Amino acid sequence: MNEPKTREDYFAAASRHLAKAVHLAGYAEDLAHTPNNRHKSSDYAAAGALHADIARSAARIAEALPENVTEDTDV
Repeated sequence: MNEPKTREDYFAAASRHLAKAVHLAGYAEDLAHTPNNRHKSSDYAAAGALHADIARSAARIAEALPENVTEDTDV
């Protein structure tokens, strides 16, 4: 996957990571209710939290960028 460059790219990245966080949180919850797999739930919850952090960061970067302007990648 390419590095995000525009505001829209960062919002798209935030959306993808948020969807992954939601998926992993649901999976962690399911594992928590399964006695034989309960020990795995914290690993999936931690991975989901990481994706949520990335989503928040990407959204904040997007909000800080002006509309219709790309980042200069030749620096």
